[in-house]
Amino acid sequence: MFAARVMLVACAQIAAHAIIDRTAIVVGTHAILDSDIRRDIRITAFLNGERVDFSPASRKQAANRLIDQELIREQIRTGNYPYASETEARQMLDNIVKERFAGNEDAFRRALERYEITETELLDRLLWQLTVLRFIDIRFRPAVVVSDQEIEQYYNAHRSQIKTSLEAARAQIVEIITGERVNDLLDQWLRQARAQTHIEYLEPELK
Repeated sequence: MFAARVMLVACAQIAAHAIIDRTAIVVGTHAILDSDIRRDIRITAFLNGERVDFSPASRKQAANRLIDQELIREQIRTGNYPYASETEARQMLDNIVKERFAGNEDAFRRALERYEITETELLDRLLWQLTVLRFIDIRFRPAVVVSDQEIEQYYNAHRSQIKTSLEAARAQIVEIITGERVNDLLDQWLRQARAQTHIEYLEPELK
């Protein structure tokens, strides 16, 4: 009897210290957990060099990012789009350590601790970012065609900032216009994908 009481007390103490990870949003058949939102906020803040912000507005932004990511993840899976490699993600991480922390591993580790994220979580995020960029490039860039007239119009509208000849700036202008068009196509696709997907907000304030 005494042993049973001890066990009940121990279980109660464990439960008191347990963190319940509730489902915040369901996208199709995939659940986005509260911990997913918190992790996204922490890693995004780390990458942007900003303070961690768990305000309602920040949580809503993170939730929207995760919904978009889930829609893209499903498209990558069903469309057999290629994934980035761990080697590419590691190279990206090495560049972050070099550029932001002057190659100082200790400073990098301390920053991870401040943001309460692990190197594995950060690598997973970088791997996913590279995969998404590859998907966007393959899926939307081929649909963009920039005409000579559009290049000239852009050049004339931004001549004071460009400060070079049209021919010298042509490739840069094409890339700028293409990037804008690709972003527009991605936004259109995401809106359509959201409209076609059942999204349930179990935390209404995230909607």
